[in-house]
Amino acid sequence: MKLQHLAIIFVIIMLPISMVITSYIQAQIDTILLQNLYSRRLQTATYDAIRAFQLNTINNKYSTVSDSKIRDIEASISTFYNSLGTELGASGYDVESLQAFIPAIIYTMYDGYYIYGKYYNDTAGQYQYGLKPYIYYSCRYVQGNSDFVVNYTLDNNITVYGKVNGSYVTKSGTLINPELIKNIKRDITYTYTDTAQNTYERTYVSSVEYDNLTIGMEILKEQLVTVDENNTTALRDEYEYVIFNNRKAYKENGQEQYFWVTNNQKQEIKDSETVAFLRNMTRGGHLYSNSAAQYYADAYDFSTWVNSNLKGIKQRHSVDANGNSITKVDENGTIVTDFAIDTGEEDIFNISRTNNSLVEASVFNQNRISVIRRTIQTTLNSAIANYSSNAQYDFAMPIFNEEDWDKLVNHIAVATFMQGIPIGSKYFNKYCIITNNKNKEFVSKESINIITDDNEAHKPASREVIDRKKNVIGAYKNTDFEMQTVVISDKNERYYYPHANNKCYECMVNVAQTYNIDDIIEGTIKVYNVNTDTYEPKSTIDIKQLRTIYLTALARERYDLYKTNGYFGV
Repeated sequence: MKLQHLAIIFVIIMLPISMVITSYIQAQIDTILLQNLYSRRLQTATYDAIRAFQLNTINNKYSTVSDSKIRDIEASISTFYNSLGTELGASGYDVESLQAFIPAIIYTMYDGYYIYGKYYNDTAGQYQYGLKPYIYYSCRYVQGNSDFVVNYTLDNNITVYGKVNGSYVTKSGTLINPELIKNIKRDITYTYTDTAQNTYERTYVSSVEYDNLTIGMEILKEQLVTVDENNTTALRDEYEYVIFNNRKAYKENGQEQYFWVTNNQKQEIKDSETVAFLRNMTRGGHLYSNSAAQYYADAYDFSTWVNSNLKGIKQRHSVDANGNSITKVDENGTIVTDFAIDTGEEDIFNISRTNNSLVEASVFNQNRISVIRRTIQTTLNSAIANYSSNAQYDFAMPIFNEEDWDKLVNHIAVATFMQGIPIGSKYFNKYCIITNNKNKEFVSKESINIITDDNEAHKPASREVIDRKKNVIGAYKNTDFEMQTVVISDKNERYYYPHANNKCYECMVNVAQTYNIDDIIEGTIKVYNVNTDTYEPKSTIDIKQLRTIYLTALARERYDLYKTNGYFGV
């Protein structure tokens, strides 16, 4: 056969193969491009959602109240769909059609979470999209004559309800090593008479010694912009304030008069109990807050009760909703746990120096994380698996890595899921998790900013502050360093910062410029020694002043946080 004939045969055979391969490669390229496009759009829309939630909660004075919180979440979800619909509009998807590919959106809150998805409305007799009932981070424990439930939170606050040692209880409070708390001064006492002429006496704490630090009364100040009664003139000034009964009460400068802020206007406080408290907290012309000291005193009472009554409770005493043990013993006698972290025979609620509930590595925190993680995984897995708006695709919960779980169990966060969109030869399946560290729902260890005497805001473990031995003069939660907006009228707005708006760029954006926050809590800065490959205490650094101000601020902000589960009593 001539060479020309072979060449023709080769072309006849290879040309279709080449065209098929080229078509296949191009299809794969198009699929990858589409997958990357959808991933970016999902991330953008999720960021827009969390940003909308953050802005709404920062500027909403009632964002921690349930109904208001739900409105903020629903507004955030609308932002997500509008953003996603705008981004993918060119691809032929509108907001309504996109819902078929979003099996769930989860918002992790301080003591539980919401899942947005499709559910059956008995009243309407049909399926519809909306927020499902709130789910708490809870775990049931059964041991001897105790059968109780613990509701966990994102920090060291818990609620206990059920039968404890044979008696039914409902208590909530903060867990702190009671051995570190001494010299509680319960010396603020006052009386007041209500409108029915009933007289009451109240006693509060003025100071506490916590781990050799004195936590006492403090003066809190912030910038504030209000409008006059005609809603025409803006008034800017700095006022002293305290939180009382979940509201911020301000003191008029130079006067023993107090006011709330309602709709950006001053409203004189006339409630007899509030006025009696504020006058009692006014000393030498200044209004003092005792929230931090009260936090440690209440934590001492609650933790002492927990250590006495919940001792001996271990991970193997946890059961599911049906009373079945969550941990089991296999045929080899090995305990097999359904929790992500196995804490073995360690006591969960024996709070001590070795089980410091403020420190991430403690047994209590490992169990807290495990409970939250299991609760979310169980519910979310069911919600996504039962989603059936697209019969051609089997929806399933993705496998999260440890970084993803850290975002969900330690932060206010939003997780969105997009599955089942055809992209060439496969289906798109991605999720996105973005945290919100600036909110009024939760005060994390990292969400406290400190102020130095040069009026600059820093992270509490800032190397800029510690290494240069800057003088720390105060500390507040990070949302109080964000710009606030006061709307006077259309096209007439005022902007202000409650606290220093000059932020340290290095420590705010660069984690390498901060020490470990747990070192501040425990009182010893540790640095890495390359020779021994260990972290060793740096004894030359004195952080007593920084530690006092930080732990005071953390306690105060957590005590003043709006809570709905105040059931503590002994």
